[in-house]
This record gives sequence, C-alpha cells and structure tokens, in this order.
Amino acid sequence: MKLWKNGLFYTMSNEGETVEAVLTNNGEIIGVGTEESLKEYYPEVLEEIDLAGSTVFPGFVDSHLHLLWYGQSLARLNLNQCTSKKTALRMIKEKVAKLREKEWLFVEGYNENKWQDSTEAFKKSDLDALSMTHPILVRRIDYHNVVINEAFTQEIGIKKWQKFEGGGEIVLDEKGEFTGVLKDEATNLAIDAFPPATPSEMEDYLTLAVKDLWTKGITGGHTEDLHYFNGFEGTLATFKACLGVDKLPFRSHLLIHNGELAAFNQSNQQFLDGNPFIELGAMKIFYDGTVGSRTALMKNGYASDSEHHGLQIQTDDIFEKMVQSARNAGLPVAIHILGDLAFEKVIQTLKAYPPKKGQRDRMIHTPWLNPGLLAKAKNMPLLFDVQPQFMSSDLPWALEVLGTNHPPLAFAWRSIAEAGFPTAGGSDAPVETPNPFLGIHAAVTRTVSSDKNGKAYFPDEGLSVFEAISLYTTGSALAGYQEKTRGQIKVGFVADFTVLEENPFTIEKENLADIHVLKTIISEQIVFG
Repeated sequence: MKLWKNGLFYTMSNEGETVEAVLTNNGEIIGVGTEESLKEYYPEVLEEIDLAGSTVFPGFVDSHLHLLWYGQSLARLNLNQCTSKKTALRMIKEKVAKLREKEWLFVEGYNENKWQDSTEAFKKSDLDALSMTHPILVRRIDYHNVVINEAFTQEIGIKKWQKFEGGGEIVLDEKGEFTGVLKDEATNLAIDAFPPATPSEMEDYLTLAVKDLWTKGITGGHTEDLHYFNGFEGTLATFKACLGVDKLPFRSHLLIHNGELAAFNQSNQQFLDGNPFIELGAMKIFYDGTVGSRTALMKNGYASDSEHHGLQIQTDDIFEKMVQSARNAGLPVAIHILGDLAFEKVIQTLKAYPPKKGQRDRMIHTPWLNPGLLAKAKNMPLLFDVQPQFMSSDLPWALEVLGTNHPPLAFAWRSIAEAGFPTAGGSDAPVETPNPFLGIHAAVTRTVSSDKNGKAYFPDEGLSVFEAISLYTTGSALAGYQEKTRGQIKVGFVADFTVLEENPFTIEKENLADIHVLKTIISEQIVFG
C-alpha cells in the first residue's frame, strides 16, 4: 500500500476538482483525500511518496500512434527535425559514407514543409546524387509517400509508364519516366523489398518506444502495428513478450488492420480481452491519403488543380464489404479520414452498417469538415480521434495547397464537441513527436509550430486547458472503453499518474508546450523520474 502525498492531484472528473493525497494498492486507487484522513482510515500504509508540491494528473494516454514504427524511427536516421533540404541531404550523405558496399538504406521523416531553403520535395535525382550503388529509400513524415533512388528502382524493377492498380500511385513525369516517388499503397512496392524485422528487432523497437514515451509522461497508447511487421500473431507475440506489470509497464490498445481481420477471426483473441496492458480494439481502415501528399479526398480539389480530388484508397464496394466484415467479427471500425469528401462517403456507409450497441466507430484525423457533415453525422455512435499537432504542423501550408475553397471547418475540435461527439487526442507518432504538451498547446492556442506565439488559426475552434488535457485522459479512456477504470484519479481506477513540474492551469498559455515531466507512474510503479 502506497500513499502519494503533498501533490496537487487534478482528478479530471470535474474541472478544477483536486485532492492532495492518493492511496494505492495492487495497482489501483483505493482512497483519495487529505493525507491525514487517508492515514486515519488506512493506518497500515507501507510506503509514503512525497511529491514535493508537484502537479499530478491521471496518466496521459496517446490515443493514436504507431509504437513499433516509432521505435523503429528512433533507431533509424530520421530527418523530421531538419529545417533545410541541404541539411537533410548532408545527413543522408554522411550515413551513406558509413554503409557497407551496396548496403541498403531506409531513412525516415523528411518534411519539405519545414525546409527554409527549398519548397521542392525529394525526387529520385536528389538521391541519385548521393549514391548510384546503395539502394536508398526516404519515407515522408506522413508515411503516405516514399522516394527511392535509381539503385533501388533497379532492385524492384519499376518500368517506364508503369501504373499501380489500387489505392496508390507510381508517380511518372510527362515522358512516362519514374520520378522516384511512390504514394500510399504503392509505397509497399519499395518498403516490402526490405527484409522483415526479426522478433528480436521488434522487441528492441517496442522497448525503445515505450521508454521514450515514459519520459514524456505517457502511460499508454492506442496503436496500430499488427500488420506492418510480423503479421497478427507474430506482432502480438512481441507485445506479449515485452509489456506487463513485471516487464515494461505500458497500457497498449491495439487496432486491428483490415488486412489482419482473417487472422484475428482465426485466433482465440477477443475484442477488449481484459488484459490490462494489451487489449485489442477496432478494425483499422485507410480511406484516403494526406494533404501533404495531395492524396486526401477533397470535395473541391486542390489549388493547383481543382479537378484533382485526391485518392480514395478503397472503392465504395470494397469499403462496404470491409465494414460488413468488421461487423460480422463484432468489431467497430477506426477509419483514417483526411478529406471532407472522404468523411461524407464514410458516414453514408456507417449509417447503413452501424456497430453493436455500446460500440463507437473512430473517426481518425478528420481535419477538414463543414457544418453540414457534422449535421449529417448527428447521433451516430462516433468518437473523433484527433491530433492537435497536425494543425500546428500543417498550417498555413495546407491552406495554400487546398486553396481558397478549402472546407470551412479546419481542425474543428470545438465544433465537433458542440455537435455532441466525444474526442480523444494523440500524436500519430512517429509522424509527430509524442509529447502531449505540444498537442495541448496547439489545441488551446491554435498557433503553428513555426511561430508558437504568433497568429491563431481559426481561434473559435480552440479548446480550454481542461478540455485539451481531457483529450489525453478521459477522452483516451473513453476511446478504449475503459472510462470506468482509467482517465481519472478516483477510487477504483488504475494507479497511473503523470507528474508535472508546472501547473498547466496557472502558467501562461504560450508556455504549455514547455511543461516538464517529473515522474511517470504506471500501476503504482515509478517508471520515469
């Protein structure tokens, strides 16, 4: 039995509600109140932890990330912090110089929208200038676009005028020559050419990711990994080997990629199987791409070409069959949606095939909407899974890409909440840094990462500090169907806490992104700090 005392504990049950001490036992909260009252009722306390006046919240949970991809990105050369194309190319060149003869290279995270010296994305000739003998692949930060060099092109055999059948694109120039760019499903032509990660490597990736997340105050994450590494059973085995109260304490909620539904059906696994550290969630479907890759499905098209509406990864018929298959398996769906046209088409199908009573379908991302779409979705069992950092990363360049006819509701978290829909918050790491305070800052201030104290974009859609923190506490708990045991500091809830140096309710809003994590506690264990 442990007494956590001398802290300012925000329960997140109601705005402004605090207690000064919490008593825990066997990973669960058994008492809240004053230190004196808890000692009076429970004189057998075995350990007292003095939090020295720190601010404490229920453990923060990232509602949308990719744990294995994030760990892999930490292990690879990653360009996500590069602010110039010249620097990015220099970093790749330095890495190439250390490779063995003809060794392949996988580089992560380039983002031309951050570059100050160029607006031109990578193409094959950029990478050819670095090496004609080492196959090089550079993945864009949104994971919907890769660029490869000529050596890699030769390895996988892409030909002149070659087309990709399905939800992706081999990008050709006007002469039919391959530009080195592959989009969405076509990226797998290159990615799948790399040997799959071994079970040992996967365990290393997961360990790297979890230990890094601890430093950021993250106690759990809703993640989609079960398709991209070692299939459903093999990847699930990695999670089981690594996570647990006596292993790496971290609460993972695993989405099931639609490509793994048959494996799920053949397994003995169940939706929300009750394991407190590994549970299975909704079936994940990608419906469109991203604005950065010009593949988000937009009703009014793009500024450069109003007739180009983006990419619908699944045909209407295939998407309908996917939803039906999920319902037959007893699962809700979690759908990647960027464009307004994508959202409109998705809710039409979901209305025809609703989930089981008590389940909610997850609308992932949904940054571009209009009031009419929210009205059409009214009373549907939906939860919006949003990533506030996308606003700070994507604006204002996304407005330029979409043009003046962009949908009027941009990253419209206030409108979504007022329409009656619950929301949860995440980072989509490794696309964004999984620091919840970057997301909270974006949600409250509506400013962009290039100027955190500058212009507020669509400020009426901003959230209060309490609402923004709720995205990562009560919101994520609701998204994982654990609202009765997680996301609040309350008797009967898990003993997961995020301990902060600063109080987000009393500091200036512009400083929310700079909050420091002192401790991360999961199931009573101090895993960081």
